[in-house]
Amino acid sequence: MHQVQIISYGGPDRLQSVNLPLAEPRENEVTIEVHYAGINFADIMCRIGLYPNAPKPPFAPGYEVSGTIIEVGSRVETSLVGKPVLALTPFGGYSTHVTIPRSRIILLEDESEYRWSVALPVNFLTAQLMLFRQAALRSGDFVLIYGIGGGVGIAALQLAQKAGAYIIGTASQWKHERLREMGVEHLIDPKNENLPERVKTITEGKGVDVILDPIGGRNLKQSYRLLNTLGRLVVYGFSTAATPKRNWFKALREYRAIPRFNPLKLMQDNKGVFGFHLGYLWERETELSTILTGLLKQVREKELAVVIDREFPLDNAAAAHRYIHDRKNFGKIILNCRDASTVDIPGN
Repeated sequence: MHQVQIISYGGPDRLQSVNLPLAEPRENEVTIEVHYAGINFADIMCRIGLYPNAPKPPFAPGYEVSGTIIEVGSRVETSLVGKPVLALTPFGGYSTHVTIPRSRIILLEDESEYRWSVALPVNFLTAQLMLFRQAALRSGDFVLIYGIGGGVGIAALQLAQKAGAYIIGTASQWKHERLREMGVEHLIDPKNENLPERVKTITEGKGVDVILDPIGGRNLKQSYRLLNTLGRLVVYGFSTAATPKRNWFKALREYRAIPRFNPLKLMQDNKGVFGFHLGYLWERETELSTILTGLLKQVREKELAVVIDREFPLDNAAAAHRYIHDRKNFGKIILNCRDASTVDIPGN
């Protein structure tokens, strides 16, 4: 099998291709021939060395794959061989083959779903659980979505729209036209506009009810101040510490800037702060599978839309990382793990 691994912490050049023996599935496991793998910002954080539950290098990143089951272990029905599936992987997705527990696969209808389905799990599960399990988003709420043009952001805006919420999104100016076409009225370019003032104007001075913050660091202070009473802040990233290469000074500086939320202060302000990390929810895999099955159904019925920006060949995962880190993507970036020769490769 062929795999792209993080061989040491650092820049995109730390992603290298290796050949490994194909592991045989053990009891209750299946082996999947991977067609597509999803890329998430968490993979960039893994490569830099700032992702909390990642293995030590060398290892392959990747949380989601789609492909065909080619072999099953004992206690797994042999009828699954040849079936198209979507799967959640605890790392290892940047690969031509993965061997995982049978409980982490979801059957697809046919091979035509390989490409779009792989863009669904991490982004939409993250958005769904943050908005509705943690933040209890309701119709009429104002929700502020940082990075609304990214993978999680586009998932969150669609789910929030369905719930009848008023959406405020931050994004670079070049993404605004496409986001308006998707129905987002209130857009802010934080590099060129005063975010607090815009939010104050949009909400008539009340603040927002829900905030999804993947930035972390000192930005959390601003987010907390932007909440209305009974507002809920959900923190799900630390992108402010991300640099093309590992920079402990910047990471430490941003870490020290994280506010410490005092319970008494939260009580007095009538506000709530939540943290979300999909990688620590494996004990809820049955629940995750149920939610993901429902999301797949909504895409099939055109209630939700998967937005894929570009695909890269597996061996050019480094270029994909640079593309995401430079904030060039609108929507999801995926890896084609089968036929790299047919894939358009953007300039490195």
